[in-house]
Amino acid sequence: MKNISFCLLFFLPLISFAQFDTQGWQFCQAGKIRYFGQLASNPKARLAYPGDASIDVTYYGLDLHLTTTPANLRGAATITLKSTVATLNSFFLDLNSTTATTGEGLRVDSVKMGNQKLTFQHAQNKLTITPSQPLATGQALTITVFYQGVPNSSAQGSFKFDKHETTSDPVIWSLSEPYGAPDWFPCRDTPADKADSSSVRITAPAQFVSVSNGKLVSTTSNADGTKTYFWKNSYPIAQYLISIAVSNYAQYDTPFTYGSQTMPVTHYIYPENLASVQNNLALTPSMLQLFTNRFGPYPFLREKYGHAQFAYGNGGMEHQTITSMEIRSLIPTVIAHELAHQWFGDKITCRDWQNIWLNEGFASYGEAVYTESVGGQAGYQSYMNTFMSAARLATGSIYVQDISNVNNIFNTNRTYAKGAVVLHMLRGIVGDSTFYRTLRTYAATPALAYNTAVTEDFQAVAQQVSGKDLAYFFKQWIYGEGYPTYKATITGGGKSVTVRLQQSNTKSTNPASFTMPVQMLVQSAAGDTTVTVFNDQADQTFTVSGKGVVTNVVIDPNNWILKTVESTTNSIVTATTEPAPMGLRVYPNPTTETLVVDFTQSERGSVTLSLANLLGQQVKVINEINLAPGDYSRTLSLRGLAAGRYTVTVETPVGAQSRVVLVR
Repeated sequence: MKNISFCLLFFLPLISFAQFDTQGWQFCQAGKIRYFGQLASNPKARLAYPGDASIDVTYYGLDLHLTTTPANLRGAATITLKSTVATLNSFFLDLNSTTATTGEGLRVDSVKMGNQKLTFQHAQNKLTITPSQPLATGQALTITVFYQGVPNSSAQGSFKFDKHETTSDPVIWSLSEPYGAPDWFPCRDTPADKADSSSVRITAPAQFVSVSNGKLVSTTSNADGTKTYFWKNSYPIAQYLISIAVSNYAQYDTPFTYGSQTMPVTHYIYPENLASVQNNLALTPSMLQLFTNRFGPYPFLREKYGHAQFAYGNGGMEHQTITSMEIRSLIPTVIAHELAHQWFGDKITCRDWQNIWLNEGFASYGEAVYTESVGGQAGYQSYMNTFMSAARLATGSIYVQDISNVNNIFNTNRTYAKGAVVLHMLRGIVGDSTFYRTLRTYAATPALAYNTAVTEDFQAVAQQVSGKDLAYFFKQWIYGEGYPTYKATITGGGKSVTVRLQQSNTKSTNPASFTMPVQMLVQSAAGDTTVTVFNDQADQTFTVSGKGVVTNVVIDPNNWILKTVESTTNSIVTATTEPAPMGLRVYPNPTTETLVVDFTQSERGSVTLSLANLLGQQVKVINEINLAPGDYSRTLSLRGLAAGRYTVTVETPVGAQSRVVLVR
């Protein structure tokens, strides 16, 4: 969710499905940056910090009374916390003060422990509270903070009294990631401190439907013309995932069945928009099933999932059990992205904003998982190619070095695209079965499930499941920068050739070169074979063997590695011990728009003439049936083909032979 003003989102030409015309990760990025990116130039910008480390919050209970004319929030926040120090004489919660310039912000009226008023001071966005007596380590305290005001919305803030885009109907919404929760309730403002549970009670004018996390416990119509919705969440939750959405919603239900259990999947959409997005919303249960198969059971089965519409410009936000979505985000890839967050971001939350890729990279990869399920391998490869194109533009390490700038945290190319590519590369290293077993194990690991994680936690799981030492992989791809550029030189002849692989970091010196298992497609007239070499040097030589006389070697034919291939020099000497059975000749070579292929047919039968690119994909094919013996010539048009190295293969009843052609 971030700003890039809805970047002119990429198009995927290989997928014929209209729903894939927009990348979900860019919508997720839009709203988070839209507001919070401005904190970078604000001297009062809250850097990511652990709040008051002397306390551990275990429960948030919010009781909110909302009016729209005038806009106002009156709240009572009940918070249970424990002391983490031997003697706790005072502590603070994060709660933004009233601003002198706009007059917006929150004013604290009182703080109570039961019926007893406690001493407090609210200044410089900190609410400092003195308990009636010091707390010992592990001792719990429950307080209620009574406050009111208009949350700061001068920069399109984290809590907004707003209107529908095409009507004057009101909507009230929150979006707290990363630093916005203290704009509207007192909290310990760090993802590292997840409360064990939470509840939100919303009282607003009776025409409104009020939506929040967890399960709807009750609705109460009040004598003053208001209505109270009480939502209770029984799972651990990070402060920034607590949310509200209030408007005259229409409700659309698409329940999800898991075994013998049916879970509510409820969508709260502006009445004027529901018809236009119903078909996309109806995909949610099938996505829940897909991600259940891939990642493990939906994490919040005892409660619900769904969407609540909020204002333009906010993309999508993965609030726990109830994703907030603007109308343009309600397309399949964005729905998939925010749903994947329920496992990666909500069930397991990044412990600090430096490790945000554990949220956003994983959710972005969820889009590719969904695309693969409906678009097959071609759809998956096209989606990953788009991620790779963006990832090549990334600067700096995926591990966010400067978290004072929210644009850095939610950087599209680095956190989202390159984060997703890291998972793609890991899948290439360990294989499909092990990769998905790794994700399921990660999501189910007791120390991490419903808790927080850093990169090393995921690395440990990946190593344990795969049985591989992956330290090199995470060190270079998460903490390093750039990506490799490869240069291959192929020499020798016969069934074995020598491949000299040279590489360097395209964009940085950290690392100077990359360590990766590299697949090589060894092509020959007798058929192709794929071998994997372990490349851990900047200049390294390998001997690879084919099924027959080797004609060419393609580096990383399945595009598992974020890379560029600068050049491949083929200096293979054709072996004289295996002469061509059909007198194959191709010319001109190099060529531009046409290619002539001469060959001899020695026995009557079918002939296939094909032209393949470096990935082994056939771009031209001619099939001829019952061709009589004789000499033949065929001309291929090369118009529209990209410049590069191609392989011509002619298969006749007596065998097949290939030639390498350079198209300029």
